[in-house]
Amino acid sequence: MTPTTYQAFYCYDSKLSMHLRNKGFTCLTIAKNRQTNNIFSLYVRDEALNEELKKYNESLA
Repeated sequence: MTPTTYQAFYCYDSKLSMHLRNKGFTCLTIAKNRQTNNIFSLYVRDEALNEELKKYNESLA
């Protein structure tokens, strides 16, 4: 098995994370930042995720 490289998206916003999961994006893990104790969800950053993040941010404006 060869390792693959990817960009990660650390999501610290629970509402955004729920939105992404509802849109079919797979959350790799949910963890706690050791330094800040804040909980984050980890996603693979790809073009589809970037587009959905753009749409989500535009809907907030």
